[in-house]
Amino acid sequence: MKTMNALSLPVFAVVLGAALSACSSTTPVVAEGEGEGEGEGEGEGEGEAAADEVLFQVALALYSAAPPDYVGAQAKFEQLLTEFPDSARIDNAAYLSGRCSYELADFAGAIASLTSMVTTYPTSPFVDQAQYFIGRSQFRLGDFTSAIVAFAASIAADPAGLYVDNAAYYVGRSHYEDGDLAAARTALAAFETGYPDSGYLDNVRYYLGRAFFNDGLFAEAVGPFARVLETAGSTYADNAVYYTGRSHYGLGGAANLRASVDDFDLLEGSYVDSQYVDNALHYEARAYTDLNDCPNATAALTVLEGIVGSPEIARAQRYVQNGGC
Repeated sequence: MKTMNALSLPVFAVVLGAALSACSSTTPVVAEGEGEGEGEGEGEGEGEAAADEVLFQVALALYSAAPPDYVGAQAKFEQLLTEFPDSARIDNAAYLSGRCSYELADFAGAIASLTSMVTTYPTSPFVDQAQYFIGRSQFRLGDFTSAIVAFAASIAADPAGLYVDNAAYYVGRSHYEDGDLAAARTALAAFETGYPDSGYLDNVRYYLGRAFFNDGLFAEAVGPFARVLETAGSTYADNAVYYTGRSHYGLGGAANLRASVDDFDLLEGSYVDSQYVDNALHYEARAYTDLNDCPNATAALTVLEGIVGSPEIARAQRYVQNGGC
């Protein structure tokens, strides 16, 4: 089975110069079924040769290097915070220092650093971004209740902010991970309407379907799973096809059982590397057994038995045998 909680890392385009302009990038990065668009904002500095600006540029270069040097960058940002408390870059440096902690997987440190930044510089244009990464850090630590609060604060700080769709997605996702499926459905359905062009749309549709499926609302789950496939190349495509089949199977009756077989056949034929292939064969054998089609039930079971080590084999064997096939 796939692990659904893997998260992606950001990619930044940063323009450096003597007079640095505010800039941002929105480059989607996909990892294990999860798409994400992220970017970076930067404030204006004053004075071409000002020592604080020189230090900030050094830190920013380390932060933006390929590969980034987050340890070195954070040390420079912290140096700026200590040596130049009146710098025009002070809030930006505080934010980016917290971001370094996040990128270094020091999520507790990121929460502490970014929370201090928000408290110290409440009018900073980076507050929405800081709140977003507070939420992401809490999400990574499994504190979904606190994450929801932080993501909502990010949206409230700037409803047109750089991470607003990201934050809205993670509100719904946090409810899902916290087991509040009704709240997840509400948030994710609102996202689908409110951010139709977001790179998170297929993620949202998949988890909306799962929020229905996990509550046994199989008929309602089919639509969101089908809409996942509207995103070409979605890393959730095989997941969605599998759970469409599971939803049809859960609805029962001859027509839905045959539809589930079609779904499982699609998965097995079009997504041969999917980790759901053995699961699909298991449920295909069950569907054929329920349809009293023993030859096809046995055929599906035989293919499944060729997947060495699958835990689905014994389950399918018991079901087919107990079903009279």
